[in-house]
Amino acid sequence: MSSRRVHIQQARHNEGLAKELVRAGYRARDWAIIAAFYAAVHYFEARLHDEPPFTHPAVSVPIRHTEDSLPPRSSAGSYSPHHWRQELLANNCAEATADAYRQLRSLSEAARYHSRIRVLTTAHDYFSNAAVDQCLDDFLETVKAGLGVS
Repeated sequence: MSSRRVHIQQARHNEGLAKELVRAGYRARDWAIIAAFYAAVHYFEARLHDEPPFTHPAVSVPIRHTEDSLPPRSSAGSYSPHHWRQELLANNCAEATADAYRQLRSLSEAARYHSRIRVLTTAHDYFSNAAVDQCLDDFLETVKAGLGVS
């Protein structure tokens, strides 16, 4: 498990890459969105090291890392780490924070797996400059503010 400091460093690295792709004329819009999402993941993981700890009704101990706190498999199936983070955000943060994370995750999955993208175009061409700006300026900033990290 990485330390809070390492998660913050990785988050800033990922966010910096996304912004660099924007400054370079929106080169690789899909990768800018993916990097913004993974910045949010690491900001989230960094927050788990802070007080008060995150909690969830399915887990009886304070949560310090997503991978170490996944609930056991149930009749409903098992949690993915991304889904588990969404639930933890919904249980411990404002709705706007959880929604912004959910938006980043959804757009990142569209970019990575071409879900919701017509086969006739690349992910880069599917996303507009405005969509990238929204990921960085709205969604990622909302997640950071809601987690109390910068």
